[in-house]
Amino acid sequence: MTVRLRRRLLDSLLTLLIPTLLLALLIPDPDGFPFWRGASYSDLLISHWPNAFFLRQSIFKWGQIPLWNPTTLGGGPFAADPLSGLWYPPNWLTLVIPISLAFNLLFWLHLAWAAWGTRRLMRTEGVGLVGGWIAALAFSGTPKFLAHIGLGHLGLVCAVSWTPWVVLTTRRMVDEVCGRSGGWLRWSALTGVTLGVVALADPRWALPAGLLALVYGLRRAVYIHREQGGNWSWPAWRRLLKAGAVTGTSASAMVACLALPLLEFLPLSTRWSISIGDQTTLSLPGSQILGVILPQVSQPEWMVYLGMTVCCLAFMAVLIRAPEAGFWSAIIVGAWLLSLGDQTPLYALFTKIIPGSGLLRVPPRILFMASFGAAVMAGRGLDWVLTGDHDPPEVKKIRLAVIGLMSAVILLISGIWSLTRTISALMLGGYVLAFLTALWALLSFAHRLPRNIIALGWVLLVIVDLMWIDTQLLEVRPSSTSLDERAVLAESLAGEVGTWRLYSPSYSLPYATAVQKSLEMADGVNPLQLKAYRDYMASSTGFSPDNYSVTLPPFPSGEPDRPWGVDLEPAMLGRLNIGYIVSEYPVDTPGIHLQDRLEGVYVYRNEMARPRAWVEELSGEPSSSWRPVESVDWTPNRITIHARGPGLLVLSEVDYPGWMISVDGIQTEGHLVDNLLRGVTLLSGDHEVVFSFQPKTVFLGCGTTLFALLSLAILWVRR
Repeated sequence: MTVRLRRRLLDSLLTLLIPTLLLALLIPDPDGFPFWRGASYSDLLISHWPNAFFLRQSIFKWGQIPLWNPTTLGGGPFAADPLSGLWYPPNWLTLVIPISLAFNLLFWLHLAWAAWGTRRLMRTEGVGLVGGWIAALAFSGTPKFLAHIGLGHLGLVCAVSWTPWVVLTTRRMVDEVCGRSGGWLRWSALTGVTLGVVALADPRWALPAGLLALVYGLRRAVYIHREQGGNWSWPAWRRLLKAGAVTGTSASAMVACLALPLLEFLPLSTRWSISIGDQTTLSLPGSQILGVILPQVSQPEWMVYLGMTVCCLAFMAVLIRAPEAGFWSAIIVGAWLLSLGDQTPLYALFTKIIPGSGLLRVPPRILFMASFGAAVMAGRGLDWVLTGDHDPPEVKKIRLAVIGLMSAVILLISGIWSLTRTISALMLGGYVLAFLTALWALLSFAHRLPRNIIALGWVLLVIVDLMWIDTQLLEVRPSSTSLDERAVLAESLAGEVGTWRLYSPSYSLPYATAVQKSLEMADGVNPLQLKAYRDYMASSTGFSPDNYSVTLPPFPSGEPDRPWGVDLEPAMLGRLNIGYIVSEYPVDTPGIHLQDRLEGVYVYRNEMARPRAWVEELSGEPSSSWRPVESVDWTPNRITIHARGPGLLVLSEVDYPGWMISVDGIQTEGHLVDNLLRGVTLLSGDHEVVFSFQPKTVFLGCGTTLFALLSLAILWVRR
């Protein structure tokens, strides 16, 4: 085995070892669900697991890739929903192995991917082996990753893990352009495809990743031209603009399969008119700034701890003015300022200047950029420590700075203890780590220790630092209990409900449990909700539609099991095929009758519920005179109904662009009923009516994405 092959093998093993250490809690139960410690909810169970289950069911039961999802919120476009996971290829792993195991494997693989990409980037920038791996460990092991794994943010974790690869391909593209090499075209296309993959994983991260690629690329171009002693001539600008155009085009083409349906969906959704106040609800409090170096566990979205040892090494890089330390420092500061949301005018200005940024929520998520920047600088800081060629004045400055930084940490923790007379295990660990980090920094310069010993000491400190906090963030809950919550209630309803929808004003039946029993929910949790549906449900259940909410109904107190003034309209709910209401608390409404109480939940029957499809008079207003259809044959993308006219056939399904209607094989224009439902006029006699979902945006988007992939393959083969 050659030295080069052994090194590559070692790199691969270390890449796989990093996420294994970070996710060690999952090893005893690889099929379990990682939760933020003490949390009641996880998006894995609220969104990702039910979506993956429905996708499997649709493919294996009906032989269809579902473009429409009827299982929650009365139905919505599955292909346009980023949370569906339909368009991000690694998510297809859920089709072949148990879903919860697939999720944990995806987390593991993407943390490894983040580590490998960071290591490759550092090696490209001339950083040594150990410095590169410190950067890889610091980024892939940042507690912010673990916090979002605990929240179940699968798409966000996957998207962020591509960040170093975006920077890496951008760097190579700019090098090719400035070097006037013929490879600029394929590297520009590859950079665009990489950005497109980020957007497929989670469109919310595409904007920060794209902005990072832009500023990094410009910074790299300026650096190269300075090194070459050249001036910014028009030909140089033109080459750079052409590369940027190719990158933007290939990124747009790559993400078209999701972007085109999503662009059709967004103007119809509640997200379209989100206010700056709703965007910044979870802005990072300024008081959390000390959390960068003091390990704290509070709101998971506010996890900002970078690692004490990582901060120390990054601080060294700033003090010695390591290459690009100024650039990454600016990225860190900018990310922090944006994460403060409405506490500074910068975020509002950002949303006005940058197209699409007004649709983002939760400003602290931008702090992933700060984690990445700190990791890069920590790698450069350690690389400088290991060079062994230091000027005495510089070493003295570093010694004093490290002692000052770690002493500040120790004094802060001591101050907290003196005020509260209590100290958490995290703070105690921080106290010890601060002392050990300062001690090892001094030993790294004060004695002639072998470089491999110095390197090993820093690596161990970083591992202990990050694992110490990471193990405090997560707990693993067995899939058997997580997926069977309220299973008795679901089993009972499944035997009675038939084709009726359910509505819960208190989120009493978890979505993951309901979808396993083929129960369709009129309530639900999703950042993207059809505005027409939200408004209809607001009128029929009594909540205010004025403010944006990811839940339907909104829960003003944040606690679903607390009453919020439910005011049900049985007739309106009935037209939406809602036959049962399940609630944590009593609901006193005429026409809604208590039927049972199971697992502490009240089960009510809506006596005014209508079937999934019926025929009523053509009166222009909701009619109390109606008759059921003869039969309904349902699949996700195609619904066939046999009905007798004359009258207005009403299908209790949400209307949406792309639904085509044919009556007896002849395409027919439909009607919008109640500003929400689908309808079609029938003449006298028996008819076969087919509703088929054929969204042009999906088909055009898929064709565009396939063309982008084919073009990239051709460019890469024809070097």
